Amino acid sequence: MTVKVPPKGTRGARFPRFLGRISGFAAWMFRHGQTRAVGGTPTLILETRGARSGQRRQAILGYFAEPPDAWLIVASIGAASWNPAWLHNLATDPDATIELPGGERIPVRAETLEGADLEAAWQRIGIESHQYADYRTKTDRDIAVIRLRRRPGA
Repeated sequence: MTVKVPPKGTRGARFPRFLGRISGFAAWMFRHGQTRAVGGTPTLILETRGARSGQRRQAILGYFAEPPDAWLIVASIGAASWNPAWLHNLATDPDATIELPGGERIPVRAETLEGADLEAAWQRIGIESHQYADYRTKTDRDIAVIRLRRRPGA
């Protein structure tokens, strides 16, 4: 199980970089019931360790549940030409923690989907949340889909 970071693209949607710096406020909103879904897609908090700093980092992300103990997240960053920082963090250390609405914290291990698993995931994502599928037409980079699985013994 590994997390792979695809190469940066040459074109993509404009995504203000400063939005990545408001994660503390976004986490507060999430924990107070204000940000439970984006565009109809439920959200979670992904907590990683910074690839360079080693410090705790948080991101609010849409997810697709895979019961009983897995969740899919999409490294879209609004179809920007670059990959999100959290993807680089997971590539350095695939062990992370997610927080679901209601406060449940779950230790997880991340893996990049490939091949038939990736295609099946994109089919599902296209049906459940067309905005993510639309991002693929707005950038020339490969948008990674990551499966987060509950860590054994957790």
